[in-house]
Amino acid sequence: MFWDGRATGWILGDPLAEQAQGPFLNPLEQNNASAQVVIDKVLASSYKHLFRKVCTDSNTYYECIGRSIAAYEQSKEVNPFSSKFDAYLDKNATLTPREQHCLALFKGKANCANCHAEPLFTDFTYDNLGVPRNPLNPFYYEPEWNPAGTAWVDTGLGGFLKTVFKNIEALWGPESGKHKVPTLRNVDKRPYSGFVKAYGHNGYFKSLKEIVHFYNTRDVSGAGWPSPEVAENMNTAEMGKLGLTDAEEEAIVAFLGTLSDGYRHKK
Repeated sequence: MFWDGRATGWILGDPLAEQAQGPFLNPLEQNNASAQVVIDKVLASSYKHLFRKVCTDSNTYYECIGRSIAAYEQSKEVNPFSSKFDAYLDKNATLTPREQHCLALFKGKANCANCHAEPLFTDFTYDNLGVPRNPLNPFYYEPEWNPAGTAWVDTGLGGFLKTVFKNIEALWGPESGKHKVPTLRNVDKRPYSGFVKAYGHNGYFKSLKEIVHFYNTRDVSGAGWPSPEVAENMNTAEMGKLGLTDAEEEAIVAFLGTLSDGYRHKK
C-alpha cells in the first residue's frame, strides 16, 4: 500500500488498515499531532456511539480506526464492480465493435494486460516506467520536510526498502524507482466533465491519452520525452516502443472508459 509499498502489514497484519492510519499523522496530509488527537476527534463526532459499539477497547482505539476504514474500503459501496466491462462479463451488456477492438489491443499489441490483469486490472507488482520528474511536484518546495529541494528523487519501493535493509543493497537496489502497479478500474472516473486527473506516481501526466502515448513512444527517437526520474531498473521489455498508431492509442483510452463504475444497463 502507498506507491512505495511502505504500508506492509508488519504491524497490524493488514496493510490496508496500516495505510488508512498513515494520512492522519502525516505532516503533509492531515497533520494531526498524535493518534490520540485523531481518537479525540472521533469520540467527539456524530458517529461516536457507532465507534464505541465497534471499538470496545480504549487501548486499541487507533488500531480500530484503521481497521474500520479498511473494512469500509473493502465494501460493496466502495467497490461495486458496476462498470460496463463488468456488465459485459455478466453478459448484461455488449461492447461496441470499437470497444472490442480496444480490448484486443489491451490484451495484445499494447501489452497492457501484462501488468493490468483482469479482473482487478493490476497484478499487485511494482514497476519503473521511466516517468519523468514532475516540475510541479509541491514536495520540492517543502524545505522543512524535503531539504534536498528540487534535487530530491522518488526512488519508490527501493527507497522504502533501503530504510529497512540499509546495508543490503542487493535487497533494495533492484527495486529502486519502482512503484506499485495501480488498478485501472475507475481510472477515467471523475466528478464532472472536464475535471483534470493526474496519472503516474508523481502526477506528471494530465490525461489518459498522454500516459498511453508515453507508454507507446517513451523510447522512440525524437519523441521528446524528458529523462526518467530514475533510470535504473526501467521496464524496457513491455513498453517504450510499441508501434501503436494514434487511432490505436485513442482506442486504448476508449476501453479504459468502460472500467468506470456506475454503468446503467438493463437486466
